[in-house]
Amino acid sequence: MKHPTTLLGAVLLLAMCAAPHAYAASVKVDRGNIIMIDDAGSARPLTAGGLDSDPVLSPDHLSIVFVRRTPHRMVNTASGAESADEAWVMHIDGTAQRRLVEGAGAEDPKRTLAAFSSPIFSPDGQTVYFMSVAWVTSSSIHSVELSSGKERFVTDGNSLEIVPAGKYRGDLVVNKHKYWLASGSYDWYWLVSPTGKEIAPIGPGDESIEEFRSLFVK
Repeated sequence: MKHPTTLLGAVLLLAMCAAPHAYAASVKVDRGNIIMIDDAGSARPLTAGGLDSDPVLSPDHLSIVFVRRTPHRMVNTASGAESADEAWVMHIDGTAQRRLVEGAGAEDPKRTLAAFSSPIFSPDGQTVYFMSVAWVTSSSIHSVELSSGKERFVTDGNSLEIVPAGKYRGDLVVNKHKYWLASGSYDWYWLVSPTGKEIAPIGPGDESIEEFRSLFVK
């Protein structure tokens, strides 16, 4: 006959294995720190320092990408001096934090990396896209592969959305500032491939985006 203590230990072990793991239901920012809200509604701070923003969950809810401000380090851009900034990724429990991209100045606006915003995962969770300050009239969109850390310029744009499903899954919806041949300028949403190729215009306003979603995001 097994010892009662041994039996109790086995029961506890089985209970622990059967218990559901905490699941990241959402993430938010509180005074510059990333907070994870699990499926039970409990809040847990994941970063400290008060410099973090723009947290986004990966499609599998196991990782978080976010922006870390660098007020002590500035970059000269076409719009003036901006915070160099960094893009980071971590597990939902706050471990395995690593920097993906570090801001840097460059003569070519396509290579300027500063004042990051709108980070977002690709549908397969293998790539992160984000926006950077670039030209006076437009920001730039860059991508970074999580496995290799390779960063590249994708396209110009003043907004960023990833198509999550359907025919155009993984493509980008970007608001672009363009110029008419005669004179003047306009701002339209475009469907863009992950390599930066313009696939097709979507339209000028939010109504166009909603129509695109209703037709193609299924």
